[in-house]
Amino acid sequence: MITLSYINFWKQSFDTMYFTRFIEENIGHVKQVSLEDNPDILIASCLGNINNVINIKNVKAKCKIFFYGENLNLHPPYNNDKLLYDIFDLIVGYKYTDLSKKQIRFPLWLLYYEYYRYDENDNILTHLQNKYNENIKKKKTIFSSIIARHDRGGQRTIICDEISKYGELMAPSTYRKNTASIGKTSNDKINYLSNVKYNVCPENSVFEGYCTEKIFQALEGGTIPLYWGTDLPEPEIINKNKYCFCNINNREAMKKSIQNVVKNPEKYIEGELFTKQAGEKIQLFYSTLLENITISSQS
Repeated sequence: MITLSYINFWKQSFDTMYFTRFIEENIGHVKQVSLEDNPDILIASCLGNINNVINIKNVKAKCKIFFYGENLNLHPPYNNDKLLYDIFDLIVGYKYTDLSKKQIRFPLWLLYYEYYRYDENDNILTHLQNKYNENIKKKKTIFSSIIARHDRGGQRTIICDEISKYGELMAPSTYRKNTASIGKTSNDKINYLSNVKYNVCPENSVFEGYCTEKIFQALEGGTIPLYWGTDLPEPEIINKNKYCFCNINNREAMKKSIQNVVKNPEKYIEGELFTKQAGEKIQLFYSTLLENITISSQS
């Protein structure tokens, strides 16, 4: 029996938490306990008061994990690396794996899919490829779309304004809203996107390695993503011809790339979604995290 506790985490039932399932599927049965019970594994995030995290120093958990899905520069003071390293055994998120810093790459988008290991026949990649194959064939009744609550950094406006020169852009969420709202679940979003030809899906900010679920949901929905981020998204996993990278720092290059994708959509639809080594990379995400949780929780 493995005892587990969460703090400053998403408001979700314990049994449905991704890491609850990950530990149960790979290590053993899990029981929820309070912090005062000194759990075997304690998992914290940045969705609460920083003092809750600082006080973790006094909890005698075998393995203390900090997981961050979003850019920590948008969640100060959680962007204090020294603070996190002093408190936690493992720092898990989008930053590249560096075990000398107790840092493990396990990006947020993995948590959107109920896969906890890499099986050759049924895995996150086969799921996404199958959904893409299904949805890319659907008749596209919407030229382009943006599903976002805000545009704090201005990048969404830049891309939306450019793609709007070629056709109507529909926005069912609060940012640029001009059509009926959709449901709040991932399935609602995918079902909507399956009717869309081009989906504007930039990240909300940049940081090395920062890549969220946005482009994966766009691909799952069978759209051609118009993406922006620090760099090409998961270049060892996603084939580069499956999306249009919009370099907003070079407006002329961005305009040409959007013009090209509008004139030649078939070039972005042909071929496999993922690289030949994608499975190996996904497997490494799971195995690295599992190995280090196991070592830390048994020490």
